[in-house]
Amino acid sequence: MIRLLYISRAAPTISNEQVQDILLSSRKNNPASSITGILVHGGGLFMQVLEGQEQDVLRKYVKILDDPRHSGAEILYISPANNRIFGKWSMGGIKSDPLQFQYISKLRARRLEVIDASTFTETMREFAQMLGDAK
Repeated sequence: MIRLLYISRAAPTISNEQVQDILLSSRKNNPASSITGILVHGGGLFMQVLEGQEQDVLRKYVKILDDPRHSGAEILYISPANNRIFGKWSMGGIKSDPLQFQYISKLRARRLEVIDASTFTETMREFAQMLGDAK
């Protein structure tokens, strides 16, 4: 199993309804591939984490790259995973203030370096906590 984190720029004309369509479609389609994760959106940005079997996650990411609702997708981190952090969510969604993207700014700034797995995991657990609080 792997965990993949990417960031992209939302299309300038994207609406809240379109973001909700992304979430609904993901929630409908991801269980068939056993993919779980989270989509954080706000301030013209998307950040998404996908968890699942390597081939399933990579296939999903390639499909995501063709989606015109965003551009400039950039993988920030990809790692093996022994268990799921977002196992409860076929696709959790968090609308975020742009300043809250600071959670991943460290990862983005260091994307060309080897990032300690515990740093990445802790950042993902913070997002899972935010999902839990949103209930």
